[in-house]
Amino acid sequence: MEDIICKLEGNEFFKDITTEEIKNLIYNTSYSIKSYKKGEIIANEEDKCSSLGFVLEGVVEIQRIYLSGKQIILKRLSNGDVFGEALVFSKKSNYPSTVIAFSECSILFISRADILKLCTRDERVLGNFMAALSNKILMLNSKIKTIAFKSIKHKVINYILEQVKMQKSETIKLKESKEEIASSLGIPRPSLSRELMNLRDLEYIEFDRNVIKILKIEELEAELFD
Repeated sequence: MEDIICKLEGNEFFKDITTEEIKNLIYNTSYSIKSYKKGEIIANEEDKCSSLGFVLEGVVEIQRIYLSGKQIILKRLSNGDVFGEALVFSKKSNYPSTVIAFSECSILFISRADILKLCTRDERVLGNFMAALSNKILMLNSKIKTIAFKSIKHKVINYILEQVKMQKSETIKLKESKEEIASSLGIPRPSLSRELMNLRDLEYIEFDRNVIKILKIEELEAELFD
């Protein structure tokens, strides 16, 4: 129990709630814990979502897998993250994508009914739940915006500008590999590198491994409307 509480302390659902309070909440809540090996499916697309998944250990990936075998990484989750919050109370509570273990991981599951009990038992849990839903909506809006750009060039530029906004700096650090970034944008890895080189040749950016420095942000923004 103590080990579980320690891992839940960093979870967005229990933000601003003390260790002792988390312990009391969990002690009176039914839950299950499952372990998964790397590459193992946690939930398939169209599976029914009847509980929230709290990542205790390891890394979980949310993927959209197409019939061709092509996949897009929608999000990567680790300790402190939750999945299923936008689905568990929905009328159509089927997973729209595949949840897969990116590494060996441990997930704590709490059912819909028990999540309701938690929310009514402590309003801070309810507030954190609402915040998690809001963040999910913002993330999905960002994804929709990226998909709306038809050209690879526009997708890459939009990604760079989003990172500038998030990191509040015109020198941005890439926290994922280029392979992962390309997958999240739905473009081939070589195309990402090619567009970065094109932008460098235009003297809009400089880049070196995991750092991109924006030299002409106004020109870069103007390219989105080109």
